[in-house]
Amino acid sequence: MPDTDATRQKETKGQGDALEPDPPTPRLYSLTTRYIDQFLGGQDGPDLLSDDAITALHFALTVSSSSPLAITCSVTADGRTWTRLPLHVLRADAVNALRQDVKPPMLNDPPSRPRAALSRLIEHAQRNWLDSVLREPVDDVSTWVPDEPAAADWIRAGRLWAAIWGEPPSESVLDQLPFPTGTPSTTLGRISLRTEATAVLDAIALAHTPATDDSLADLHAAWKLLHDLDETLDPQYGPGTDLRTPVHLLLDRIAALHPDTAAPLAATRDHPGAARIRAAAHAYLRHVLALWPDTADWTDRARTAYLEELHALRLAKGGQPAGPPETQAQTVLRAVLAPLAEPTALSRHEAAALWRSHSGRGAEQASWDTTVQTNRMDDLARAHTTEGTPRQRGEAIAAAQRNLTAATHYHDEHLTTHAARGHLHRLAASLVTLDKARRALQEGIWQIADARRAQHDPAKGPWNGYDEHRATADLTPVLTAGEARIAHLRQRHLDATHEALTDLIPQLTDIPRDGHRHYAMRTHLAPLDLLRQDLNTLASLIDTRRRTCTELRTRLDTGPRFGQKHAITHDLAAAEKDLRGLERRYADTQTEFALSVTIGRTFDQVRNPPPPDATAAQHSADAAPRPTRRTIPSTPTGHDQATAAALRPGPTAHGRTAGA
Repeated sequence: MPDTDATRQKETKGQGDALEPDPPTPRLYSLTTRYIDQFLGGQDGPDLLSDDAITALHFALTVSSSSPLAITCSVTADGRTWTRLPLHVLRADAVNALRQDVKPPMLNDPPSRPRAALSRLIEHAQRNWLDSVLREPVDDVSTWVPDEPAAADWIRAGRLWAAIWGEPPSESVLDQLPFPTGTPSTTLGRISLRTEATAVLDAIALAHTPATDDSLADLHAAWKLLHDLDETLDPQYGPGTDLRTPVHLLLDRIAALHPDTAAPLAATRDHPGAARIRAAAHAYLRHVLALWPDTADWTDRARTAYLEELHALRLAKGGQPAGPPETQAQTVLRAVLAPLAEPTALSRHEAAALWRSHSGRGAEQASWDTTVQTNRMDDLARAHTTEGTPRQRGEAIAAAQRNLTAATHYHDEHLTTHAARGHLHRLAASLVTLDKARRALQEGIWQIADARRAQHDPAKGPWNGYDEHRATADLTPVLTAGEARIAHLRQRHLDATHEALTDLIPQLTDIPRDGHRHYAMRTHLAPLDLLRQDLNTLASLIDTRRRTCTELRTRLDTGPRFGQKHAITHDLAAAEKDLRGLERRYADTQTEFALSVTIGRTFDQVRNPPPPDATAAQHSADAAPRPTRRTIPSTPTGHDQATAAALRPGPTAHGRTAGA
């Protein structure tokens, strides 16, 4: 990462806010887009990672109105645990932010956000979203869009709005639709839109209400409405919207009342296979409820098949047949392999947030980027309320949109770098875990062998090679299988990280594994030279600030000498706060340097893995008989050394740096 954040922090932060407390850690909103077009399907689209709910909501509404893009929204408070976020929750966060008038501080910016302008901007984005739903093409092939929506379009839009936003559309949003107001078609369309939205909300509310005096007809109508809506709900309309929970709740209550399933479920409530019997009943109901209460020939056949499956499940005996007893070596192997797992996929934003949770400099850079994004969003909101001719307002909106796009692109570059470092950091931790598991397996097998050797009766003769072979005959296959599994997981982690880096940095496929471009990319991901320069610069600044604090204390205690200015307590407090800030930045840079050393070595392992023959030779050597006397295992390379290096002492009086 270029050495620009330290300079920006020094230049943009004024002296007036030296004593202000640091703001609390905000929630992070991750919006990931993906093309669903037939030609670009599966490729990533524009993304956003921001701590501003208003910016995230505007981005979600703007991208969701584009038909070839699907979007998903996640939220986290610690940068590690991510949860899916529906649009109506994101809108509630945005409304709360507007109500509290929260804005990241930045120099030369107005003290408050344009709340009225931002509210109008969100309503304008909601209007565009609703207009895109109403003007959806008649099919996937044709690109013709009707000038005025039909009755079916109003019905579909009302259902989608209720499922996604959790409330009927407001009159202010409906009034902004580009349709002539007062016409019979528009009036009837708005009425049907609100009616269908209310019906969907009532069905969702019925699913979450306690089951008292249920009507099978009402439950079936609500289930059919939500089931049909869930089948047609495209992910491009609402990130995180999921109707499967209310649909499942309604189906469970229908199963307790339906004449074909109520009695069998009540009779098998305490059966060992009750869960499978309930799943079979749900599958049967999903099959026949499409035409129920009408009956047909295929309904009778489905009922017959369901009753046969129910009879088979009621006669089935639970439990698995008992196998041979587990040996000591197999117990050790199971305990070692239990915590290990295949590598899981990390999204771009999750990997970036993982890196920022360990890197103070990365978190600071992300904070500045999101602050700039928030300010550009405020500029766009002000542009929509600009006084003047429509041409002047359009030019102001276009200029603000260009500035917002440029800030987002600048933030996207840092996001890519942080995500790559996050993947490498996770790989380093995974390799250390695998190395520890391999040593734990070896230690466990050795302890079993030592225990068997100690149980030998000397009266039967000395311990010889035949005894050693008999004692370890069942240990060697377990050790070999465990080491092979750990080696397989190690290669899987390396391959997964290589694929993730290739997706983030496509030019990696054209960079030779050994050469100037490879080391240039390594330097970009692990800028040790720039970090070393920062450490030297910060050490010098810390020494200077310490001398300043000492001089200010002397002036306060003994008074100023001839030609010196009078010192006040505020000057000393400001100097001490600046010193603490420099020391914190030095500690963050020192940690960044240690992590970068690990990242550079891990990047080399990903790009230059050991040859297969060398790996096989190492495994065969490890599987050979171990000597009785063992040495202390060496410290694992990777994450542990980085953590140890981060705990080194701070700068000396001469500005020498630790870890440089």
